[in-house]
Amino acid sequence: MRPRSPRRTRVLSSVAVAAVVIAVVTIVVTENRASVQQSVAAAANVGSFYLDIGASASLGFQPDGVVLHNGHRTNTGYANDLVEIEAKKGVTLDLLQIGCPGETAQSMLSGGDACYTLPERQLVRATTFLRENSDQTGLVTIDLGFNNVRTCLLPNLVDEACATQGIDLVRNDMPLVLKDLQSAAGPQVHFVGLEYEDPYLGRYFASPNGVLDATESLQVITQLNAVLAAVYANAGIPVANVPGAFKSDNLTPTLLKGVDVPTNVADACRLTWFCTGYPYGPDDHPNNAGYLVIAQAIVATLPPGL
Repeated sequence: MRPRSPRRTRVLSSVAVAAVVIAVVTIVVTENRASVQQSVAAAANVGSFYLDIGASASLGFQPDGVVLHNGHRTNTGYANDLVEIEAKKGVTLDLLQIGCPGETAQSMLSGGDACYTLPERQLVRATTFLRENSDQTGLVTIDLGFNNVRTCLLPNLVDEACATQGIDLVRNDMPLVLKDLQSAAGPQVHFVGLEYEDPYLGRYFASPNGVLDATESLQVITQLNAVLAAVYANAGIPVANVPGAFKSDNLTPTLLKGVDVPTNVADACRLTWFCTGYPYGPDDHPNNAGYLVIAQAIVATLPPGL
């Protein structure tokens, strides 16, 4: 037998080494690709908390037609809608709703609401939660101020002195609420404040002073929103333009049930329960469509991926 050529042996050895190298590189590339894919998948399913603070609207309240108890919490409020909207983008929001019907900035600071027994308050619960989750990414919506003027918007009479006092309380006390919330929150928490639509535009159809009542209620809500916008701006908090979403300033005539009415009146009737007949209305809470509009106004303020 002829001896094997040393050169051929070296060539074969080189081929074998090259094959091993290629195999190793292939494994590494495959593993890296899998790792990248896992990272992308993880990034596409970002988990964050969503703390929903406020009064009855923050809980998705809607009328239920029960006499003397015409209202109940639902799972179709703007917070629920927002969670669904973000889920479609791959963002998972763990929702915590701690609101209380009738809540104001004053009851947040001093207590006295219908849901919490002192020393517990909604603000205490909110700040405790934020401190406990200060290393997490989160969203906080703040829905306060409407109840400061709500009782001033009476049928056939808008109590201007009452409304002025309520708005002054918002101007003075909301900054204290925001300061406590922001001090408790971690650096990855995004706050959004809410302005308000005017459901009382639905009084446009009441007689004999319906048009005047609707006009005066809008003036009050507009003044409230201006104060809220300033308070939130001073705190560096973006604001959901809910009145814009409800077309509150749009006086262009449009048809509603065959009658020409201003667009803002039509939207107040279309997106709230105010123009609904007994026993469900008149009620100033949004309906399902209205809550969705509010959710979309909030989403418009959010950074990509929260």
